[in-house]
Amino acid sequence: MRTTILLIFVCLTGKSFSQEFLNLGFEFELRGSETPKKWWYTTSSGYIFNWDGNEKHESNRSLKIISNNPKENQSGVFTASFPVAYAKGRKIELRGHVKTESINNGYAGLWWKVDGQDGVLAFDNMENNGLKGTNEWQEVSLMMSVDEKAKEITFGGLLLGNGVAWFDNFKILIDGKTFNDLQPRSTELTTDELAWLKKNVYPLSTYDPSTKSDVDLEVFGSLIGDAQVVALGEVTHGSSEIFQIKHRLVKYLAEKKDFEIFSMEANMPEAYKLNDYTMHGKGNPTELIKGMHFWTWSTQEVLNMVKWMKLHNATTQKIQFTGFDIQYYNLSVEELEKAFKDHNTILEDLTSIKRILDKTSAKHQGSRMGAVSQDDKDTIVKKLEHVRNVIEKLGLTKDRTAWLYQNIRVIEQYIDKTVFSRDKFMAENLLWIKSQNQDSKIAIWAHNAHIQRTMHGMGNYLSDSLTNDYVAVGFAFSRGTYTAMGENGLTTYQAQAPYNGTFEKFFESIDVPIFIIDLRRIKEEKPMHAKWLLEKMDFRQVGSMKMKSEFYETDISGDYDLILYINNSSGSKLLD
Repeated sequence: MRTTILLIFVCLTGKSFSQEFLNLGFEFELRGSETPKKWWYTTSSGYIFNWDGNEKHESNRSLKIISNNPKENQSGVFTASFPVAYAKGRKIELRGHVKTESINNGYAGLWWKVDGQDGVLAFDNMENNGLKGTNEWQEVSLMMSVDEKAKEITFGGLLLGNGVAWFDNFKILIDGKTFNDLQPRSTELTTDELAWLKKNVYPLSTYDPSTKSDVDLEVFGSLIGDAQVVALGEVTHGSSEIFQIKHRLVKYLAEKKDFEIFSMEANMPEAYKLNDYTMHGKGNPTELIKGMHFWTWSTQEVLNMVKWMKLHNATTQKIQFTGFDIQYYNLSVEELEKAFKDHNTILEDLTSIKRILDKTSAKHQGSRMGAVSQDDKDTIVKKLEHVRNVIEKLGLTKDRTAWLYQNIRVIEQYIDKTVFSRDKFMAENLLWIKSQNQDSKIAIWAHNAHIQRTMHGMGNYLSDSLTNDYVAVGFAFSRGTYTAMGENGLTTYQAQAPYNGTFEKFFESIDVPIFIIDLRRIKEEKPMHAKWLLEKMDFRQVGSMKMKSEFYETDISGDYDLILYINNSSGSKLLD
């Protein structure tokens, strides 16, 4: 989660640095939830978290943890992230006020963890000096040195055992200097900020891909320049207008900028099946889209784009349909089985691999993140190595051989995937696609969270590899509806309205229905009336699920190169 920062420079051990909003007093709420901004809780049935407006050390409320028949050694933990750049190579102190009632078989306290590239560098959870029993408000603290190699810092409070604990008024000191916990912006744009914004956006005429003129998109062509990979995000997987304007942009990139590869956040071999239709007219496009597993792509908007691709490929220009995701294994196994249909030993290995993965999938009720046991991983890796060593003996074409190797890699990625490794593997697959089409430009279709340049997103890895050849285009809308899974099932839901302190509220205030804004230029020039675009504020982040709170603190200038904004959204139209 992220919120606005005001740029305040202070001297700290000879270095200047900006400080930011951390919500250390738990006063500011995440809109639409009972959670304080910047903080998240462990999802454990053993503890209940809530705000307490009656019992607090200062201001309006404290954060309260109540035990609820926790299991042995279970704990209730709340967590926040600390910007690691401020603490590297320095000594930190975390202070907080804590009150307890009837704590037994455990304690209440603070904690701080520093992670490096290869694991934990430092950790303290007050195990030896936490509060037990009943205590009135008192300040507790912990101190540690932060290694220069630190990559991530998290901190918070915890309750271990039974009882009740209240937490309030946290404070962080760095080399003895108090870290300034700023307040989030809640005011409207000033007259000068509004005037600057309206003057510096690039209006677009329509999101409709069937429009005959592309004159308004020429500025988009100029903004992406000669980039080899352009990533088109989406703030939700269910906005019709965003899907349509992405179709329009892909069409423009193919027709006017010679992009020859389209790559989607869809399972890799299933997406390549759809390429057989767009390139050669093989198969039924509706069924092939549904065969990519996700309802998010089973829409009329995507079908319209696929049908346009087929028509486009009937000309001298061509664009391939590809995918880079790794959430299913079945078709990769089938691709290998077809290649080895006359090799019984290899077929036995592949059958064994599929049996193991089917068992794991059934055990985890089809979850795409179901963990494969280490013993099963070892078995699968050994059998895949056997398959890999025989591929060259098949005497296939170079492209076909490379595709079989890649399907082995997809299975390997599947058994190693986690919430965190998925983006790394998707980036790896995208770079493989580029390596197979070295002189081609690629248009990516994926969620904002995957294309962003930060936070270990796919775009983070692509940006590191491609540098200026990668352009990330984030998408946003202010009001309307979108399609999602929620309490009423898969249907259309009303979007949460933006509020002061959200980028979308400020974007809609200039009354330009569709526009692009170049964040790179703002970062370079730092205009006085655009400083808010370089700060952290709330920004809509919705995936395939309807969430109570849709806005989270985001550094859009760090995450994206361009933002494409649409004022109004309606739900994507699902295929029958």
